[in-house]
Order: sequence, then C-alpha cells, then structure tokens
Amino acid sequence: MRNKKNHLGQSLVEFALVLPILLLLIIGAMDIGRMFYIKVALTNAAREGANYLAYHVSEEIDADFSGTYEAIKAEAESLGVEIVTGGENSEVEIIGTCITSGVCLPGDEVGVQILKPFDLILGNVLAALGLMSGPLTLNSTIWMVMQ
Repeated sequence: MRNKKNHLGQSLVEFALVLPILLLLIIGAMDIGRMFYIKVALTNAAREGANYLAYHVSEEIDADFSGTYEAIKAEAESLGVEIVTGGENSEVEIIGTCITSGVCLPGDEVGVQILKPFDLILGNVLAALGLMSGPLTLNSTIWMVMQ
C-alpha cells in the first residue's frame, strides 16, 4: 500500500515541470494583448492625423505639418501611447504624391504612416533561442481623400 506522503513529492515535481511552460504561455498572451492594443492606438492616431490633413492640407504644407502632428500625438496620448513626431527619430511620415509636389487638389490622396518599435516582454528569451533579433516594428498607414 502506498503512503500519502509519497504523492506530495510527485505533485511538487509535476508542478515544477509545468510552471515554466505555464508562465511562458501567460506572458506570451500578455505580449500579444499589448501588441494588439498598441496597433489599434497607432491606427487610431494615423486615422486622426490623416483626417486632419485631408481637410487642412494647404495650411499644413506651409506649417511643416505641425497641426497634423499635434492631432496624432493627442490621439495617441489619450490612449496611453507615446509617438515621436518630427525630427530625426520621427515615427510618423506624411505621404502622398501631392505632398511631395506641393500642389494638392481635392480628390488627391494624402496619408499618414506610423512605424513604432515594440519590445516584447519575452524578447530576450526569443533572441536567446534565435527566433527573433531586436524589437518588432508595428506599422499603421491610413490614406484619406482630400476635401
């Protein structure tokens, strides 16, 4: 007949074997949730910037897109995400053929592209296993027709 005390040790060994796998799954799910949330925030910020740009493009070209950048930053900050606008390290790019030519007419498309680096919680573990190198880059591009 087996003793109950022998089963306690077996349970502890099984728990010790399963715990790392369980933690990896939980932290991985948290990473995916954070990534999805930031992607949605970037899309909302790009949409807000493209909408502002579509209605104020002639003023924005003269003002180096300061109003568009403000609209993007305000939307992102309301969702708790920081976006760098303007300067060398800018994560925001204003795109469109009429932007480069400087002549924009109603019906032309203007866009906002945001590229933001995203560090995973498990990034170091994945890098050690050779599955990933460096941060991921989340991308959101929105196009709008000028009014």
